Amino acid sequence: MKTDSPPPQSRLRRLLPDIIKSGAALLITLFALTILLKPPLFKSDSPRVTYTFNGNTYTNALLYRPLAMPTRYYIQLPETLAGRYRTFAVDRRREVAALMTNELNQTLLGLPAIKRSDSLGMDLEFRHLDGSVWNVFFLPETILFSNAVLTVRLDIQ
Repeated sequence: MKTDSPPPQSRLRRLLPDIIKSGAALLITLFALTILLKPPLFKSDSPRVTYTFNGNTYTNALLYRPLAMPTRYYIQLPETLAGRYRTFAVDRRREVAALMTNELNQTLLGLPAIKRSDSLGMDLEFRHLDGSVWNVFFLPETILFSNAVLTVRLDIQ
């Protein structure tokens, strides 16, 4: 009596699917860890950003939102105003508005990125700059921070 048994498989051929699955899981884990530690920034139109400087209101500021950080916003003005105001960070959860002391110059896969461990910058609340105090307001549908020189407004809706 003759039985048709399948030909014996090599050990590598049996382990190859498990090796591929393990490699894919490792790549996904490394990618997630990279995004967790250094989330890329994406341009966003929401919330709407306006700023007032020298009595004129502008809407050309860039708004960035980091991946995996839904309550954080980064606002980059098109040029440095009054010699120091260019990039701001806002965290709605902690109710903090800060003047960033460094530019958004880091990248991840060609996108601007931040390091999660870096500080937001110089907290504006109760800070004296240009001879006036910064006023910071976190309202249900608006975030507003201003001093005698500059006013920045984020309208959530």
